[in-house]
Amino acid sequence: MKLHCFVCASPLFPEDKDRDERLHVHYLRSVLETLPSEGVEVTVIQNGCDFSALGLSFIRNPIMKNVAYNWLISDANCKGDYWLFLPEDCRVLADGWREIRKHMRKGKECFALSKDPKAIVCRRGIFSQLPREIRTLSDMNFLGKEIACVILRDELERRHFHCITRNWRPIAEERTRWGNELYEGINAPDHPDVNRMLSLPIFQDYGFDGWKGSKEEIEATFMDIVSKSLAGQRIDAEKVKHLISSYGPRITEVAYRGLMEELKDRISRG
Repeated sequence: MKLHCFVCASPLFPEDKDRDERLHVHYLRSVLETLPSEGVEVTVIQNGCDFSALGLSFIRNPIMKNVAYNWLISDANCKGDYWLFLPEDCRVLADGWREIRKHMRKGKECFALSKDPKAIVCRRGIFSQLPREIRTLSDMNFLGKEIACVILRDELERRHFHCITRNWRPIAEERTRWGNELYEGINAPDHPDVNRMLSLPIFQDYGFDGWKGSKEEIEATFMDIVSKSLAGQRIDAEKVKHLISSYGPRITEVAYRGLMEELKDRISRG
């Protein structure tokens, strides 16, 4: 079985392009050093940033997208039997690759390498039948990177989504690192907190942990974030409206058609 690995990058130092590119390339090389020699295809997802993909295929979105959207485009662009979504500052360890292969051979629909699923593996096509409402929610950047993930994770759990490591807690609680025996973080010393830097909502700020909440809690939090975000969304819309004319009929180079692309099409049709 073939695995398609999507390494996702977002702007780290948007005001310093050279510094931003150096760090992205450093992360990408670190990830490539740990890849198996066979059976893994790699695509780099560049959200709102532009750097050398070291000869690999890449997907480039002019607008930075949240995690949930990237799960959708990983599924839509997968060229293997399974896909792995991997943040650029993570790398899978040797034990992790062995466990991934084992669960693929078992035919598992979806699983994660950690209790807090920063690196997830899904069978190709798992999101193809998602309701339109969920796909639209996954395209709403102003919600931050987590609320849509809660909804998508609920969909995944209907397909028996689970964490494949048991030894996650003692290592994850170490102050100098996070991860487990299957994967680890490789943050550079000057890696910024992207959520804080961009002032994106963080689920823990609303009293949730582990991406869990009742339907009523999620709905209330959704409306709270919306009410606080309208002014900022208007400003952001003014900043990116030029993309409609600059990037032609499509503003993202991906198969999945999100809310922004459909909005652009409606505008272009008059």
